[in-house]
Amino acid sequence: MVRNAPPWRLMNAAERRRYWWGHWRLFVPAGVTLALLFLMTAPLLVPVPVFPQLGLLAIFVWAMFQPGLMPPWAAFLIGIIADLLFAQPIGVNATLFAAAAAFVRVFEARYGHHAHGFDWGVASAVVIVFEALTAQLMALAGQPTPLQPLAWQAVTSIIAYPLVVWLCAVVQRRAFGAGFVR
Repeated sequence: MVRNAPPWRLMNAAERRRYWWGHWRLFVPAGVTLALLFLMTAPLLVPVPVFPQLGLLAIFVWAMFQPGLMPPWAAFLIGIIADLLFAQPIGVNATLFAAAAAFVRVFEARYGHHAHGFDWGVASAVVIVFEALTAQLMALAGQPTPLQPLAWQAVTSIIAYPLVVWLCAVVQRRAFGAGFVR
């Protein structure tokens, strides 16, 4: 008899498939965040870069309402994909996404439940700090970015926050059968 054997070693192939298929919900937050990152690559016919930072907002929302499903290491991996997708130096979004997820976890542990307006204010502060640090990290990587596009992105991200919360809530209800669990 094998002690402390992982459950998959004791299962046949059909049981293993059922076991992993039963855990698909664990990938929902990362999948939604990745989908929003890919949405950010859609072409816009406007003279300024006004697309909101949907990936950061999704990480913020999922880390706030489902911290077990959006740990900082998952945000880091999503950030690497964002760096590759947006042709930025590897590590810019990875570092900042992971830092945002870690900040939200610490903030939630410290301050607990609060109103939507307060969450929106905290998200606004996180977005502004994210954009300022993006400018600094891009300059450090040898690719300085002007502040005006980052400021436009910060403004549109702050405006888009309720939409991202709504989207994540809809996905949460469909995937888990209930509202956000705090």
